[in-house]
Amino acid sequence: MSQSVKKLILLTLSACPMGRSMNTVIGELLACKKELAYEVVYVDVDHETTNRYRIKMNPTTLFLDDSGVELYRIEGFKETEEVWNLIRQIEEGSLRSEAPREENRETTETYTIYLFQNGNAVPVETTVINKTSVKAPRITTIQQLLRTRPEGFDNPFPADTSLERVSFHHDSCVVTLRSTNEVSMEETDRMKTLLNRTLAAYGITDIKLEWTISR
Repeated sequence: MSQSVKKLILLTLSACPMGRSMNTVIGELLACKKELAYEVVYVDVDHETTNRYRIKMNPTTLFLDDSGVELYRIEGFKETEEVWNLIRQIEEGSLRSEAPREENRETTETYTIYLFQNGNAVPVETTVINKTSVKAPRITTIQQLLRTRPEGFDNPFPADTSLERVSFHHDSCVVTLRSTNEVSMEETDRMKTLLNRTLAAYGITDIKLEWTISR
């Protein structure tokens, strides 16, 4: 039975590099298929939509009909030509979504970050409540490092620092942060020390830190 794809929804973490790449792919599709509606949902912001569609992986792209019914989904990154072929197969009726997925469940996750205490970088265990079933340990660990400020520890990141984006490549990563505060080279070096110690558990050994200053 034929079925028309009328809308795409990309669900991704706001700082996810793969989600940005998938957004570029969809932009190329929309340039040729202008009748398609499109929406981006950030799973770390919009928990309700993420859980309604029972999203399990970051990023996930949904293909919907004109009634908002899911016809198919892809998880992870696909090249433009692959997505075109998927749309064709969906509309021919040879592809359809799997059986209903399990409901998303709220979980408590534990992460170890490093903060300074008496001049030394020491491990600190933190917990975060994940309101969805989407797990992104490396990104979540960085976010925990930015926001955790227990008494007796020194966190050199400005209090208003947010994670704008991060890109991972093998054992290296580029972390882009946003703040309203100017950051000195000395403080940047201290922050990189904590990022290096914190992300070493994930095999990351080379970190480049960039800043976007909000005025």
